[in-house]
Amino acid sequence: MSATIWANIKKVYYGNTAKDADKIGFRDDFIYNYIEGKCQDISVLDLEQFGRDITIKSFDNFAQKTDKTIY
Repeated sequence: MSATIWANIKKVYYGNTAKDADKIGFRDDFIYNYIEGKCQDISVLDLEQFGRDITIKSFDNFAQKTDKTIY
């Protein structure tokens, strides 16, 4: 979903709902709960920050640009 929004895609078509997926065994509830911060279960996704001192440089460079496009 983040990539879709960052790409400025304004409309997404879908056919089935999260409830439809649940009925056939897809466990989207873990995804929604994780995104909403209700679940930090590392068996769903283990996030660990690493190397910010290195990676922040690209954000700092972008912040200094005068011709940047904000998405």
